Amino acid sequence: MGTTKFNNLRKIPYLKARDYLRTGDILFCSGEHIVSKLIRKFSNSNISHVGIIVKWNSRVLLLESVEDDGVRIIPFSQYVNNYENSKKPYAGKLYIGRHRTLHAPTFNKEDLREMLGKAADLLNRKYDKNEITKIISRIALGLSSHKDDDEYICSEFVDICFDHIGIKFDRDKSGFIFPEHIAKDENVKALFEVIN
Repeated sequence: MGTTKFNNLRKIPYLKARDYLRTGDILFCSGEHIVSKLIRKFSNSNISHVGIIVKWNSRVLLLESVEDDGVRIIPFSQYVNNYENSKKPYAGKLYIGRHRTLHAPTFNKEDLREMLGKAADLLNRKYDKNEITKIISRIALGLSSHKDDDEYICSEFVDICFDHIGIKFDRDKSGFIFPEHIAKDENVKALFEVIN
């Protein structure tokens, strides 16, 4: 079922993991919430969500698009300790991946700033709830195709940020992109699992 590169990774507690994280790293989630389970089932993947890590001063932040809020930036520690202000950790597994191009010695660091600028431009855009319905109908019934709009599911948001600097991820034949497409990309290296 989907990529196996995140299976059996080294587990690192969040406070120690902070030292290894870099801006541009990718968070991959394997969630246990109902929407996460549906995404995993219909995309044939263990990965249900994706976001971009940003290190800012002494903070570790996460850029993502979620159902209730759309595109947002939050402290990554909320996933580990207080997901959605529940005083509980995220229900699922948290993996970190790194795109090789972003951290290659020849990579232009100005491109990383450009990518973050694109992400900032998209803050507060709506989550594309209709896209999930279209993806499920496409997979289950062979109907529907992707159309670009100004609303984003998590994988569309990450894809558009990386595409802004010329890094392209594969999509399915109907033009949809799932977290699995980003997770299985050969240039994305699985690093470790973050634990509480």
